[in-house]
Amino acid sequence: MTNFLNTLKYFFFFFYFSAIYNLLCIIFDVTGSIGLRESVYATFLWLIPILLFQKHAKKIAAYIGIFLWLGSLFSLNYFFLYGQEFSQSVIFIIFESNLVESTEFLKTYFQWWIIPFIAVYSFLSYYFWKKLPGIKTSSKVIYLFIVFSLLVPFHKFLELYYVEKKPYEIAVYKQMTRMQASTPWNIVLGYVNYKNDLNQMEKLLERNSTLKPVENLKDNYKDEASTLILVLGESTNRNRMGIYGYSRDTTPNLDKIKNDLILFDNVYSSRPYTIEVLQQALSFADEKNPNLYLNKPNLINIMKQAGYSTYWITNQQTQTKRNTMLTTFSKMCDNQIYLNNNQKQNSYSYDEVVLEPFKNVLADTKVKKKFIVVHLLGTHNKYEYRYPKDFAVFDNYRIDDNRLNDREKKYYNDYDNAVFYNDYVVSKIIEDAKNSKDSTALLYLSDHGEEVFDNKNVKKLGRNEDAPTLSMYSIPFIIYQNSVFKEKIKDFKSLKKYTNREYSSSDLIYTFTDLAGLNFKEFDSSRSVINEKFSEKPVLIGDPSNKNKLRDIKDIRNL
Repeated sequence: MTNFLNTLKYFFFFFYFSAIYNLLCIIFDVTGSIGLRESVYATFLWLIPILLFQKHAKKIAAYIGIFLWLGSLFSLNYFFLYGQEFSQSVIFIIFESNLVESTEFLKTYFQWWIIPFIAVYSFLSYYFWKKLPGIKTSSKVIYLFIVFSLLVPFHKFLELYYVEKKPYEIAVYKQMTRMQASTPWNIVLGYVNYKNDLNQMEKLLERNSTLKPVENLKDNYKDEASTLILVLGESTNRNRMGIYGYSRDTTPNLDKIKNDLILFDNVYSSRPYTIEVLQQALSFADEKNPNLYLNKPNLINIMKQAGYSTYWITNQQTQTKRNTMLTTFSKMCDNQIYLNNNQKQNSYSYDEVVLEPFKNVLADTKVKKKFIVVHLLGTHNKYEYRYPKDFAVFDNYRIDDNRLNDREKKYYNDYDNAVFYNDYVVSKIIEDAKNSKDSTALLYLSDHGEEVFDNKNVKKLGRNEDAPTLSMYSIPFIIYQNSVFKEKIKDFKSLKKYTNREYSSSDLIYTFTDLAGLNFKEFDSSRSVINEKFSEKPVLIGDPSNKNKLRDIKDIRNL
């Protein structure tokens, strides 16, 4: 009995590192008790090395404890910062970020009170370890314990695979999903899923060229030299843009040419994360069919099929040696221009670096038809790194919001400075499009928005899919055509009557191909916001892998 109780003390020591986080989620009504229950099951695995090497039990427990302590800090800190679960999407973002990005994130969201909490949490783990007793169990009992410690955590796999005769892949997937509730399996298995997704993207690249093209493709502009431009912004909330009615003059350059722009004021992103947005916006995927980007042609494929030379000009921190999901899309183009290959997203890579290569591509008279994607850093956090000092025009602006401390007010003003600089870059791109001798049309949108203390009901900064606000999804959506395009191809001036339509950027592929004058069997005119046959439908946001969490954008208007 004594040996059983001693072994139980080791169990509770290991369980401690998962229990605190799961208990906090239950206490603050973030989630139910399933995570806590699954953590209990998974904890049994750590008893196996203790039982096998009883003489060194306490030393082994120390090593395991350090490993669990480090893993638990991720979920605990995320809970403190957001009051939400440490989700799979968050884990993907961690692995897609480099060390400096993560450091910038911590600097932005860090709260002083986290330090004493973590100190107490760490001290208690050390205290519990010091109290661990020695154990001495007979061989027969050891084997029984080990069998039990294997059966309990893997019971779901055994049940599905051996009892219900489910396919091996499904049983493994369900088993992994259950174990991710506990430390450190949330990180370990999250990384496994991340690598699986990257491998899937690599396979997508390999088979992309062999995908069946869209059927019955017709190009209404086939006899004209035309340039189609897609400008992808980053983290820009349209409600912080003066041209959209914001009280501060954050977009003076776009305001000057407002009459030449078609300004859509009711467009939203489907997700608050870049990769997930682009998987939908650049393909036929959407919230109800999130995996269609894997097995159907995307926008780049279609433009190439229509005879366009394709270009991807980016100031995003896309390391060409690192096969990330973002580089996958860029590598599908004929030409790539990577402008930010530094180890960090720093102040030395402002978005104006895209202007010269963009102008050079426009000036290339040897290419008759061009499709150009320009991917900006936009207003990505950390905001103060997104603009030169000359554009820090709002540094001393007063903010009458008693909720915000001085640091938070600085974030607020830094964000507006970033929007101000973004206006300069986007307007310069439009100016070059205006001066192009070819028929040129441009569509600018941001991948998603950003909450920078805009919501008056709750103080938030950044993006969090589990606790959405309207600012995280509200994006600019602007169309421009130069005079040559209007004269030789089509004047879209009549589209201004459509600018109040509620629309999701997940349907971008239909609008852009409509703008390009392309028609094909898979084209759905009801999903193009510039088409007279457009049919307004609910704008869904949320993680499509969890259908129960999908919601209409209208549901968060007052959040």
